[in-house]
Amino acid sequence: MLTRTAPIIITAVVAVPAVCLCQERTVGLFLNDEGASPGYTLIAPHQHPSTYLVDLEGMVVNQWMHEFNIGSTTQLLQNGNLLRASRAPNSWTTGGGRGGRIEEIAWDGEIVWQFDHVSDQYTLHHDVVAMPGGTILATVWERRDEAALLAAGYNPANLADAEVFEFWTEKIIEFKPVSTDRAEIVWQWDAWDHLVQNFDESKANFGNPSRKPDRIDINSGDGGDWLHINGIDYDEELDIIALSVSFFSEVWIIDHSTTVEEAKGSRGGNFNQGGDLLYRFGNPAMYGIGGPESQTLFFNHSPLWIDAGLPGGGHLTVFDNGRDRPDMQYSTVYELRLPYTEDYDGQVYFNINVDGTFAEPEIVWSYTNPGTFYSNFISGQQRLPNGNTLIAEGMTGRIFEIMDDRKVWEYVNPVVRTGPLEQGTPIPPFSQGNERLQTAVYRSYRYAPDYPGLRDKDLTPMGTIELVSSAVDKDLPSQWVLEQNYPNPFNPSTTIRFSVPEATPVLLTVFNLLGQHVATLYDGWKTAGTHSLAFDATGKGSGVYTYRLQTGSHSATRSMLLSR
Repeated sequence: MLTRTAPIIITAVVAVPAVCLCQERTVGLFLNDEGASPGYTLIAPHQHPSTYLVDLEGMVVNQWMHEFNIGSTTQLLQNGNLLRASRAPNSWTTGGGRGGRIEEIAWDGEIVWQFDHVSDQYTLHHDVVAMPGGTILATVWERRDEAALLAAGYNPANLADAEVFEFWTEKIIEFKPVSTDRAEIVWQWDAWDHLVQNFDESKANFGNPSRKPDRIDINSGDGGDWLHINGIDYDEELDIIALSVSFFSEVWIIDHSTTVEEAKGSRGGNFNQGGDLLYRFGNPAMYGIGGPESQTLFFNHSPLWIDAGLPGGGHLTVFDNGRDRPDMQYSTVYELRLPYTEDYDGQVYFNINVDGTFAEPEIVWSYTNPGTFYSNFISGQQRLPNGNTLIAEGMTGRIFEIMDDRKVWEYVNPVVRTGPLEQGTPIPPFSQGNERLQTAVYRSYRYAPDYPGLRDKDLTPMGTIELVSSAVDKDLPSQWVLEQNYPNPFNPSTTIRFSVPEATPVLLTVFNLLGQHVATLYDGWKTAGTHSLAFDATGKGSGVYTYRLQTGSHSATRSMLLSR
């Protein structure tokens, strides 16, 4: 079991809304209490191609619209750009977290760099990490055929019932961008280079998995998406990588200091173990020791290091989803101190127990609340500068901040497959009877006001993501209409009405006769209905102006006359 020094179980309290609306609150901001860590929260909806940055009041300060849905993770870089795992149009897999593409996107939405790593044999998926030197770590699925499996000592009995057999293993690849649409591989680690099995003694990797916990038993787990590495993070101090291997219910640590050749073997690197596993925890049965009673993680996500200088700096945090937990399904967030030792020569190694298992990490802090806190997939956590912890309950899109023993901030992502919901609207599930909601988020990050990526950025609040109905007509319109402004001619203000038959992003802008931009009257989402916006031309010269309505699929322009 995970080793505790002081058992700390944090129980949530009932959240009281920070503001009151006449509609029943279903999405958006629920709580903003004293003690919340200052900053801006990045929200990337799982079911919609958009990203938002919101302040503590739940107001949008920037938004990005994307061509394709998220691969899984999105982060704000120190240069103010987004790093996004995106779904490539030719991504072949239907597995959760499918991607194929990495994008760097500027604050204004311009794509700075876009790179696809996808073919019939491999594809990017789930997580990406920006490295200190400007490179990018990413997780990659790779297909293996039956011949490769049998050559690795795979038990053919596992193939017997499969009509169409699929087996995907995993690589970790480090990319260096070299142009706007290209990258080169500068380092990689392949799980396939570090296998062990006790089924076929004629194979070179034959051995007892319980005596080789630094290797991966090819006959552990199931076929198909075999390992499902759904999270990755890098620790610069020790030059190591943490991997969430969710289908094994384990976290692995590997050495990043190796060369590409050393990463294929068992020698080299700072730990002199090559690419073999430096450490693993969560489910010792995966290397042949213990049974269900030894398992402490259950389909985990987000193995994230706490940055140096923050409370708990150097510790590893993990989101344990708790799926298929034998007693009750509930989630837990852990802050862990990993058990490694540095000898007199400065050599670091991870501790092993007398029975051959790796020593369990020490739980420094944890949060759980059985019965009210649970997500059966995705999810994540982040340690904040004031010592609070931001938690994303992935399957509901609920993001909340824990301070000591209470919540101080809570927000529910308002964006579903069709776009932002109207406040008060029930949140739809993925499908009929599915407990996962369309407001799901893979992970969420808070960025402090002094974060370098926010320097010189316009952080003026633009309103909430969720919609508040402003429709004038009771009956919804059946088509897009941009009406003539009234009055026309006007001096100095006029009203512009338009109708949209469904919720859509709307941009309403005004130009002079030279085509120069004069004003943006609205830039955001509108619900289905007829809407009115005012244009105040105080201080502007007489003459003809044009106003243009642009939605996701329509555009219309009309002229109006300002007469002094």
